[in-house]
Amino acid sequence: MQSIRRIRGLLAAALLSLGAVAQAQDIPVVSIQAVTGAAAFAGDPYRKAIRLAVDEFNQNGGVGGQKINLIERDNASDKGQAINLANQAIDRDRAVLVLGPSTSTDSATVAAIFNDRKTPNLSFATSDVVLKPGPWTLKYQQAPSVVSPLVAKYVLEKTPARKIAIVYDRTNEGLIEYKNAFRDAIKAGGGTIATEEAVVTSDSNFLPLATKLKSMDVDAVYIATYGEQSANIVLQLRQAGIPDKVRYIGTIAMVFQKFLTMTGAASEGAIAVSDYVAGIDRPQNKAFEAAYKARWGEEPDNWAGSAYSLAQVALATLKQAGPNPTREKVLKAYHEIHDVPIVCGSGVWNQKDRVPSYGAIVLTVKNGKFVAAP
Repeated sequence: MQSIRRIRGLLAAALLSLGAVAQAQDIPVVSIQAVTGAAAFAGDPYRKAIRLAVDEFNQNGGVGGQKINLIERDNASDKGQAINLANQAIDRDRAVLVLGPSTSTDSATVAAIFNDRKTPNLSFATSDVVLKPGPWTLKYQQAPSVVSPLVAKYVLEKTPARKIAIVYDRTNEGLIEYKNAFRDAIKAGGGTIATEEAVVTSDSNFLPLATKLKSMDVDAVYIATYGEQSANIVLQLRQAGIPDKVRYIGTIAMVFQKFLTMTGAASEGAIAVSDYVAGIDRPQNKAFEAAYKARWGEEPDNWAGSAYSLAQVALATLKQAGPNPTREKVLKAYHEIHDVPIVCGSGVWNQKDRVPSYGAIVLTVKNGKFVAAP
């Protein structure tokens, strides 16, 4: 009897051990997004689209039968939280790849941590500053120097605007780069920059700014701030008497539904650049839009499209790295993948020396919606 009990005990222990091994075979990937806080307008759809892409990937077999264990964290748009969660992803979660944070500022804050600890980090940063600490910080999104000139070219070729004022968030590295690239392209194309006005994320009273811009008789105002702040600026400029003929031009940060809801008719005709817009006639885009709406009960916006595409790059990297990937294998795999199908830009993602390219879309607001600019 004791022998039988002992055998049963050994079998039970073996089964528990096998279960632990099976669980350990899941590939740990951490997603750090600003689901709450000032950048939640991007972080929340980032989270949803990444979750959708990973679930689809796992349902289709994962990496040689191994599933991705997606561990989701919210840094609440806070740099300190981003630092804590980066260290946690490396030490406690044992992540072989970390996705995020959601903003260039937070990504730049944690870039040195991932490089010091030799952990691949694929962030949403637009600024190339995240590449400077070392080879372990990777990019999905294109730099402002790639996309801002597209907007400037459209403005100069398709609109009468030549005298342009700039308003920008001086606390955000990515938005500063958007502003600089746009400014330089406008000047190179023969336009004039009337003024550059700096704000910070917490600013809410723009009436003095509106009075100043009204006196300058500008043709357009380029706004490089987060979406809700951009909406407040547009509304207060209109309230101060800035004429309807003045066009508003924005970065990718302007392209979200709340900007349109807040501004209403005041933003009609606004121009912005985006990675993604719904309705592009490509099979992958149609499938993504249907799946996102079915899963989350809402239409995907630019942020969701960007996140789904980033996830495709991450998943292609993990698939290339193969079963039981190490951090070193994942880093190597990122440099090996090419022609990754995505729902943004041209529909195909590539990179060279960690600098991505995939095209962009110039948008305009027509009848209260962002649509591809004519």
